Amino acid sequence: MYLQTFFSWIKGHWIQFDKSPRNIYFLLKKHRNVVFFLAGFLFDAITIDRIDAWTDITIQIVYLAGLSFLLVYQYRANNGYWTPQKPWLNRLWQFNVEALHFLYGGLLSAYVILYLKSTSGARTFIFLLLLIFLLIINEMPQIRRFGYRLRLGLYAFCVSSFMIYFVAILIGRMGQWIFYLSLLISVALVWMMATLLAAKEENKKKSRIRLFLPAGGLFALLIVLYQLRLIPPVPLSIQYQGIFHHVLRNDNIFRLRYPKPPFYAFWRKDSQPFMSRPEDSIHYFTRIFAPSRFKTKVKVRWEFYDERKKKYITTDVIPLEVIGGRAEGFRGYVNKSNYDPGSWRVSTETQVGQTVGYVKFRVKPDNPKKQRTWVDLNM
Repeated sequence: MYLQTFFSWIKGHWIQFDKSPRNIYFLLKKHRNVVFFLAGFLFDAITIDRIDAWTDITIQIVYLAGLSFLLVYQYRANNGYWTPQKPWLNRLWQFNVEALHFLYGGLLSAYVILYLKSTSGARTFIFLLLLIFLLIINEMPQIRRFGYRLRLGLYAFCVSSFMIYFVAILIGRMGQWIFYLSLLISVALVWMMATLLAAKEENKKKSRIRLFLPAGGLFALLIVLYQLRLIPPVPLSIQYQGIFHHVLRNDNIFRLRYPKPPFYAFWRKDSQPFMSRPEDSIHYFTRIFAPSRFKTKVKVRWEFYDERKKKYITTDVIPLEVIGGRAEGFRGYVNKSNYDPGSWRVSTETQVGQTVGYVKFRVKPDNPKKQRTWVDLNM
């Protein structure tokens, strides 16, 4: 009802609006910050490819450098420490706010896309919601009035979000020490930014600390989120996963075998639900994307849902080594022969417990006299 009323209001105002080119121009000019922000967002949404693509990484570095430049000179211009002297620079500087919003839109959209690919489960969606929240509040006039301290906090988030996966890609590993190294680099870069902003202030030390405080709070929040396993495990991401009765490897091809589904479930491409016979083993197959020259270990956790305790109970944890570089993702599988009928969950996790992906399924007893027709899926 409320949504219908809202859309009716939008429709009514749009019908009444004079849609001449002149009026549309003034409308866009009035909301140009939002327009430039959306332009930056859409540009990255269209162009971004792999998380380790050096073209995309270079663009993000250029964006961060441009953001740093604009923040420093906006601060100096707003405080009377600098004015553009040359006519051409003065003309360009008229669009400094729009440029800032374009860069923020481009960076935050890239992080939303890249972190979304590594997000699995409700817990890591909290970090994604934080990203989306920052996307929204960046456009709120009430937030902008708080000045450069909050702007530096948003800048710190952009820098640290980039460094978390960039350092991992450079080193070819991921883990706790990689995360803290990336955070340490981010702290150093943001501290340098606060130093540049406070360079012309009378009390440089006090101004630098005052400017850095929101960023410091942001870094503390990221540490808490990491310890709670709420940050997605970038740069890893699940490209495919499924439950099968058999997994056969022939040279470089994995043959995944599952029973032919009934005609009313033609979309099924794996063994869900798992119809179990005494000789059957459950095979979990996964395809995990990792950057080139990347090598790490993940854990495959098998969990059975205990109806009495109303929670999942871990039955097995099996290590699996991931070697990156393949565009379609690293392929691997594990199997389980001892299991009970009921609800199961198989999760792929990093060594520190971040969930890369999971699949839920049910195990049901099957009629051993019933003939089964198999379907093969090549990976």
